[in-house]
Amino acid sequence: MKKILLVVASLSLSSCVVSVNESASHNQATSHSPSSISDTAQGFSQQRLQRIDAKMQEYIDEGKLAGIMTLVSRNNKTVHVTTQGMQDIAAGKAMQRDAIFRIYSMTKPITTVAALTLWEQGKFHMNDPIWWYLPELKELKVYVRGSGDSMVLEDTKSPVRIIDLFTHTAGFSYGFTGSEVDKLYRASPMMQGKTKPEETLRELAKLPLNHQPGTQWNYGVNTDVIGYLVEKLSGMKLGEYVKQSILDPLDMQDTGFHVPAEKAHRLAAVYNSDKEGNTVEMQNVPLGDFLTDPAIHNGGGGMVSTIDDYLTFARMLLNDGEVNGVRILGRKTVEYMRANHLPANLVPFSSWADGEGYGLAMSVTTDTGALKFMGSEGNYGWGGMASTYFRIDPVENLIIIGMAQFIPSGTHRYADDLRNLTYQALVDERPAK
Repeated sequence: MKKILLVVASLSLSSCVVSVNESASHNQATSHSPSSISDTAQGFSQQRLQRIDAKMQEYIDEGKLAGIMTLVSRNNKTVHVTTQGMQDIAAGKAMQRDAIFRIYSMTKPITTVAALTLWEQGKFHMNDPIWWYLPELKELKVYVRGSGDSMVLEDTKSPVRIIDLFTHTAGFSYGFTGSEVDKLYRASPMMQGKTKPEETLRELAKLPLNHQPGTQWNYGVNTDVIGYLVEKLSGMKLGEYVKQSILDPLDMQDTGFHVPAEKAHRLAAVYNSDKEGNTVEMQNVPLGDFLTDPAIHNGGGGMVSTIDDYLTFARMLLNDGEVNGVRILGRKTVEYMRANHLPANLVPFSSWADGEGYGLAMSVTTDTGALKFMGSEGNYGWGGMASTYFRIDPVENLIIIGMAQFIPSGTHRYADDLRNLTYQALVDERPAK
């Protein structure tokens, strides 16, 4: 694997702090110098917002991340957007505003919104067993103990419901851990990309659940199954239905399940660490090169997008289902999506999620006092495996988006810094209740 030297000083920073009347072009790739307008815009201190750039630059100068793009929006106005570092080191290409990123698990909220448009049409109920629609998943078993030939399984005490899939409480896994169930996932042809679309659910049904449905939170292929539900109910391939119901209405032209040939030069390179801890371009990127339309549209992690496209999607959610005069969901549907759906005994849902419950495909803050970051109660969002990140704060009418391409996410915690540095720049009066 070729070692990459992050010598990016001359190309490392291209800052754009946009005025309160800014209406960014959908595919704007031009960077600007910091604005000389009033020091306060939409309640933010512009001087304090510049701390974001300085901190992100540290990650680049220290050779941790090749390039980073950050964006802050409040009251539907972009108050900060910066491109820093390199989009592709080997190609000598600086980060561009129109860069296309593999967003991986930030696909989940998009797939969820697609499913919710069908829920609004009465196509399913949240408590419906998933096997009513996907009969391959009727006879699921639950892991009890043991391994290999001595593994003990039991029947499910209640069926996996659709709501269990949205909240990751069904018992499915991703194969990330060293558990006996995850070992089976890693050995499955389904997880190795060796199954045809019509075979995938049958292969999934062969794997035991980690726990009885609804009793624990366990991150897994749940939203992938939701993608199959969308296909079953819509009669369309997932990407086609997402395009029809979300992407085209919102003019999200650079979002999808692959990058067309004419846009391939805009796809950012993905990086990871070598054995010595150096940042290098990643070989064998998960889910392939994203340059051809895959046979299976992975509803849990298969999409690409730009920072401006995802901003449009996030604004739709922040505005209770509508943006730019286009309504995708009803107000109460969005309220349901961003509400915590976990019982008290499952909050926090993970050891790294203090103060967080879980909505539909996104975490949601239930206790600001337990958080390790700044934030408001009810703020929500998620991230992607390659270090993409978004957060929406209805209290502050705020959106935070970070885009980088480093696997695994969380190795370099730029998103945590982005979140705190955004909130510390708020200087207006507390929003009225």
